[in-house]
Parts: sequence; C-alpha cells; structure tokens
Amino acid sequence: MHSRFGGADEDDNDTERSSSQIARPAKCMPELKPVKIIESKDPNIFYIPECTRIERCGGCCSHVLLSCQPTETETVTFSVMKTEYTGNKKLKYVGKELVLVEKHTKCRCNCKVKAEDCNTYQEYIEQECRCSCKNIDEEKKCYKRSSKKLWNPDLCACQCREVTPCSTGYQFDYNDCKCVQSQVKRRYILNAQKET
Repeated sequence: MHSRFGGADEDDNDTERSSSQIARPAKCMPELKPVKIIESKDPNIFYIPECTRIERCGGCCSHVLLSCQPTETETVTFSVMKTEYTGNKKLKYVGKELVLVEKHTKCRCNCKVKAEDCNTYQEYIEQECRCSCKNIDEEKKCYKRSSKKLWNPDLCACQCREVTPCSTGYQFDYNDCKCVQSQVKRRYILNAQKET
C-alpha cells in the first residue's frame, strides 16, 4: 500500500522482506540428474525405465571460462527391462539387460577449453584456459593485408574477408582473394596463341 507521499508504507516493505529468501550459491558438486540409461537403435525395442537419476557434476563456477567437471568417477550397473512392441499397443517382455552408467563422485571447476582442443598451430596456456596461436609472424603479415584478409584466431590462419563464386573458366584464389583464370583455360589460350 502506498502512502499519500507516493512511497510504500513501512509495513509493505516488511512483508516483502519476510517473503524473500537468501540465495545460496550452487557449489560445484555431484548432484542427482536425470540421465538416459540406454539408447535403442531398433524403434520396436523399448527399455524400462528409459531414464534414471544419478550423481553428475553440477553447479556454478566463478568464471565463464570454467565449468563444473568430474575429477573422480565410478561405474554403476543398472538392471533394465527390455521389451518389444508387437503391435496393437502391446509390449512383449524380452528379458533383463545390464547397463553401465557413469557416476561422478568428485567435481571441480576446471577450464572449458583443454590442451587437446588446440590445433597444431596453437599452444595451450593453462592459466588463461585458452589456445594461443604460435605462428605470430603470419598473424602480423595478415594484419598488413587487412583490406582483403582477416586473422582467424581459432584456426590460426589468415582468411579472405569474402569468398565469391567465380564464373566458368575461373577459380577463386585464396592467396589474392579474387577470381583468377583457371590453369586449364590459361594453357589452352597460350597454346592457341603459339599456333597462330
């Protein structure tokens, strides 16, 4: 309720305060999550149950470059019922099947980008959670040709700003970023000129 001076009454503020909860941080830790137990490649085969809950890493990390990841895992064996659809909305019991599912027992905030994500032109900088290009000379040369080319830090390669489709007898030259006469046609023209 508002007072005659336009602000809320003190009683209203107390009600708002009492109904709100203090947010607790969602720490990086194993928590129950639904997981699909087994995928059937045959559309007539169904497993019961289809999914279950098992501990998997979840929660927030303090930086966008980090994610909650397992540091220790164990394998849990589940028994599921295998059934087959026989038509007329009926399922036939086929048997039981054992399925191995990964359970996370310890979690930690780690880099999303790993060393194995880097290509041959990159080196991994663990403190910064990123791949960095090693071919710095090529990068500098690329910036000098910035009217036609752009540096791609993900591939560590200098690429054309625009790749245009070429007409018949021409092909796109990725060095000069333009359409050039194809080698076959060029040889044909040169040979024709020599014969005349």
